[in-house]
Amino acid sequence: MSVPIKVINDIYSHYLGRNPDPAGLAHFRCFDTPTDIEHGVIGSDEFRRNGVLIHYPNMHSAWKICILEEAKLVFVPIAKNAHTSIMNAFMEFKSIDWKELPISDPAISEYGSIDDRIHYALSNNNTGLLLKDYAPRFIDTVLKSSDYIRVAVFRDPVERIVSACNHFFVQEANNPVALRHAKQVLETINDLHDEGEVFDPHELWLRRLVKFVARTNTSDLDPHWAPQYSYVSAIKIDYILPLERLDVLQHLVTARSGKELVIRQSNVRRNSKQPNSSTLGADIRQLVEELYWIDRNMYETARARVESLWPAGS
Repeated sequence: MSVPIKVINDIYSHYLGRNPDPAGLAHFRCFDTPTDIEHGVIGSDEFRRNGVLIHYPNMHSAWKICILEEAKLVFVPIAKNAHTSIMNAFMEFKSIDWKELPISDPAISEYGSIDDRIHYALSNNNTGLLLKDYAPRFIDTVLKSSDYIRVAVFRDPVERIVSACNHFFVQEANNPVALRHAKQVLETINDLHDEGEVFDPHELWLRRLVKFVARTNTSDLDPHWAPQYSYVSAIKIDYILPLERLDVLQHLVTARSGKELVIRQSNVRRNSKQPNSSTLGADIRQLVEELYWIDRNMYETARARVESLWPAGS
């Protein structure tokens, strides 16, 4: 069924300040939903040239931003920062069963972990949870509303890159799905310097990964080792929470919605041989701290402020 002409007229009026011409009307009447039409209009040359302003985030993985209408909360997820655990909690909160959602990618179906399948199901289906599921005008309204709060979770940057390295280059080094993320590093190995007498695979790959990050533009990095600040670079955040205090996120959602949010631990990879970040050599730790110094400042600030939001043990 085509979108009603009245709806198309309204979209044109809102974004372009005019009614659609016959060619435009015929073009957009073939679209399935008003949301598809809005995306088409804001991607047009005419919209780019005019003076209409909308807030539609376009930073790192912006389409994965969550809108929890029940709690009037916008959550900006960051890879390797309890992303799967929080998504699971939000889906349970909204009674979404990801297992009922279709997965059409054979590699995900055959080789993907549970968290791979969860993220694929959310990314490729309209659940009403992610920013991509909404029309630009609704997103603009939400981000301009003082009724909504914006929240993100930050992690110790050293712990985060160690976790990402162990996941993609050691524990799941032969997994075709994990290789999609590791590929950008693996393809440059021939250009990297030999690490000499480094036999521990964890340390070897961490050195290679950190070296790759050091010589690559931030915008080109995979989300799992892109700086955390890049996720929030174009959206003002009200509350940055440290990873170890997810209870504060639970409290915020529960208090604002009247419905309990429960965050359970998911996607945890533990290995007795996995090095702790405290055992890293001084040279690699220094470089990581240099590369991710903004993340460090934001994380430590979040740790210092979190008690004022919700005291531990409350």
